[in-house]
Amino acid sequence: MPFIPQAGLMIDEDGQPSRRKRGRVDLELLMCDLGLVLDLSAGGMRVEGKKPRTPTVIVQLQAENAQLTLRARVAWTKRLGFFRHEIGLEFVDVDTETNRILTEIAMKYRNRRAI
Repeated sequence: MPFIPQAGLMIDEDGQPSRRKRGRVDLELLMCDLGLVLDLSAGGMRVEGKKPRTPTVIVQLQAENAQLTLRARVAWTKRLGFFRHEIGLEFVDVDTETNRILTEIAMKYRNRRAI
């Protein structure tokens, strides 16, 4: 999702303005206690795994050199199959240091696509 600095807007895949405040980084090989992390930003993440039972969750990100505990709100869920869901999470109360760690994790695990 590209960022247009002149407009201060995030643009989605259809070329329309997005409601997201921060761009997300597609990831590979990063896990949390809910499942596989598909993308991550300072404001939230998208996970493939089991659907949480509560609207607010504590998420444990398990990176190679860091473990991070975050409080998140379940923004949306989409059923992918039997016991498989895609879950959109919005982080609650992210401070500057946590934001820095999230950025480091996102850059380390970003999806490197061959051109």
